[in-house]
Amino acid sequence: MGESKRRFDRFLSTGEGTDRLQFFSDAVFAIAMTLLVVEITVPVLKDPTDGELWSALLGEWERFFAYALSFAVIGISWMGHHRRFRLIRRYDGGLIRINLLLLLLVAFVPFPTSLISEYGSLVPAAVSYAATVAAIGLVQMWTWAYAYRRRLTEESVTPELFRYVVRTQAVTPAVFLLSIPIAFLVGGYWPLWFWILSWPLGAIVGRWEPKARPGAGDTPTSGTRPPFD
Repeated sequence: MGESKRRFDRFLSTGEGTDRLQFFSDAVFAIAMTLLVVEITVPVLKDPTDGELWSALLGEWERFFAYALSFAVIGISWMGHHRRFRLIRRYDGGLIRINLLLLLLVAFVPFPTSLISEYGSLVPAAVSYAATVAAIGLVQMWTWAYAYRRRLTEESVTPELFRYVVRTQAVTPAVFLLSIPIAFLVGGYWPLWFWILSWPLGAIVGRWEPKARPGAGDTPTSGTRPPFD
């Protein structure tokens, strides 16, 4: 019976194709993005004038900012997930578990979003949000590194392409992690504005290409693919 269980686990723990994993992930990303709008409520006013309603709407700017920021964060995370899984062709139990951890974090985003929409100028709110987004970015990097090391990616994924993806992925968690000491040092809304740097920095890093090292080529040696060259 023990041997049968081992064979059963071996058959189900690895396989070709990641369609079901992608479909399930897409659903979680979509639900998390949809839940963000729940925090935006219509102002309750009794017989308001135009000016009073405009003033009330402008007073909700933190909620609109938090919604737009988190929608962008989840949307960009989904785009990165979608692109990487076009190159990840196989799966194993480890990849599934890492992806579930990623989805756990993505589904959690509406909570720190609520915190910064209500208490955006307070340190705990900024730190909670920054830590969540940084964790998502780090798990995205872990997913890619794990898939490459376990040879779950396309054979055409070279060490140079692997490093390029790692560089571009590292920008967002780096910016959000750096914002945590900023929150403790200066507080206020400074961490929130600092987060916006992740987009222009990401574009710069995406266009930057380091000089090739002597003897380095794009084509890996047949039968060997150094994972972290």
